[in-house]
Amino acid sequence: MKARRQIAFDIQDIKTRVIDIAERHQSHGYKFSTSEQGSISNVANNGGCYDRRGDALLLEEADLVGIDKPKQQLIDWVLDGDSRLKVISVVGMGGLGKTTLIKKVYDDLEVKRQFQTHAWITVSQSFNIEEIFTGLIQQLFDEIRRCLPHRFETMDNNNLKAVLKEFLQESRYVLVLDDIWSVEAWDAIKIALPNRNCGSRVLRTTRIGNVASTSYRESHGYIYGMKALSPK
Repeated sequence: MKARRQIAFDIQDIKTRVIDIAERHQSHGYKFSTSEQGSISNVANNGGCYDRRGDALLLEEADLVGIDKPKQQLIDWVLDGDSRLKVISVVGMGGLGKTTLIKKVYDDLEVKRQFQTHAWITVSQSFNIEEIFTGLIQQLFDEIRRCLPHRFETMDNNNLKAVLKEFLQESRYVLVLDDIWSVEAWDAIKIALPNRNCGSRVLRTTRIGNVASTSYRESHGYIYGMKALSPK
């Protein structure tokens, strides 16, 4: 069963990479033949690729279709009562609604009430670890109206990591890491996420199956595989 699960993740990786290559070709003006268009779905329209994650954060839940069951499943995992730090990954190809789903879970009133500290950051393919730490620290300090540390603007990666870890030691936190593309990015971030056995949670979206499976093995967490909606 473990081997089959890993094969499934690897196949999803291949599919995702093929689609991403197609999108990049299209954005650079490459014209696909009729047969290629029939073989590769979800290729970007003429005019370049458009990142819709920002739009996803603004959608009203009443306008969404097919979100109720996956949202409830994720909420149940977030609030499962386990005191260990857990990582919950939503994995699937671009455009399936991973960011939209995670946002609705993150904004749920019951989820908000269960955690003292909240932050959301987009990682992206070309991530900058110092920018990620800086963004998280600014959100966390703003949430409780605490002044940023002295010389915050000039801190290097190690100092930022120490500040973030020290801050998170003090509370039960829920963090969203949206659009993680590599295990290396996750490894760089996770070192600053303490496990105080108080039920903290990290929610992540990724197109890459191997990223999801790695944290699944490490954190006793969960993986939700996004699928396209049925025709119905």
